[in-house]
Amino acid sequence: MSRDRKKLASDSGSGIVGFVLVAPLLVSVFIAIAQIAMLVADKSVLDSAAAIGARTASAADATNEQGRSAVLNVLASRGSGFKPEKIIIKQVSNHGFIFVSVSVTRVVEIPFVGHRIFMTGEARAIDEAFL
Repeated sequence: MSRDRKKLASDSGSGIVGFVLVAPLLVSVFIAIAQIAMLVADKSVLDSAAAIGARTASAADATNEQGRSAVLNVLASRGSGFKPEKIIIKQVSNHGFIFVSVSVTRVVEIPFVGHRIFMTGEARAIDEAFL
């Protein structure tokens, strides 16, 4: 048996080896990007819910309970699994103005990492009842 030197020196198969080495890295990057996008979307929903709750509770004839209800309606639009850990609505005085401050906190699990983080959306609006 003689070996053919041309076959031994060829580059056939090197592309597959390179792909096998790079593919897991690419998949990991795509998974990380998808998880970051989901976290940004969750944060956006929390901020929107807090802003709508603050605007609702700050109306002249509204109560904090109506603001809480508005927050829960916005969160419900995201799906039944999107539940807040806590919702804090309070009146805050700042520079002679009374503001309605809303804080919505939710526990978010990052599946592939296995971590749980607290994510908070906050907003405030001038309370019309004190104008």
